[in-house]
Amino acid sequence: MANYGAMLRRSGLAHATAAVAERARSTRKALSRFARPQAFACPADAEAAAVRAVRNIAYFRLHYALVLWILLLSTLAPSRRASMLFLMAASKVALFYGVLLRAVPNSVLLRRILDRRLVLALFLIVIVVELALTDAIQHLLLALAIGVPLVLLHAVFRVRDDLVAGDEAAAAVDAAPLSEKKEKEDADLESGSK
Repeated sequence: MANYGAMLRRSGLAHATAAVAERARSTRKALSRFARPQAFACPADAEAAAVRAVRNIAYFRLHYALVLWILLLSTLAPSRRASMLFLMAASKVALFYGVLLRAVPNSVLLRRILDRRLVLALFLIVIVVELALTDAIQHLLLALAIGVPLVLLHAVFRVRDDLVAGDEAAAAVDAAPLSEKKEKEDADLESGSK
């Protein structure tokens, strides 16, 4: 019986280790997907650029927030250590909320009453008020002036992964049904004109 208990603990530990390793792999994949050089191309027109930007901002929103957060912390680092420490503490609170959302996914309190958007709005209000009280708004504006153009450039020029992986295969798949439709329409026109 003691041997059976040890086996359960070992397999539980192995499962937890495998889960952590899988999360690390998925994080590495997400970061490599975020900045892969082959995944950038000019959009065809302004409408394609806008669609691509909206899609990429929705998909990479956590990455973009992290870039802006790092820029803000780096602008505060040399002279505003108190503000930087407050931002780091606030980020720990936000991280704790995210961990609670993962740990208790069906919680009515966390999902419905404390909605993510509400928590994000409160978090941003607290940050802006703290930066205003410590006269560090210029650091926020500097971080936004640097970060927002970078984020927008990435969002506009980043191409979908499925289009990067197989442009020729996707073009062949799309072209085959179009040519079949064209042939069918030609046959219908010929039979209708007789």
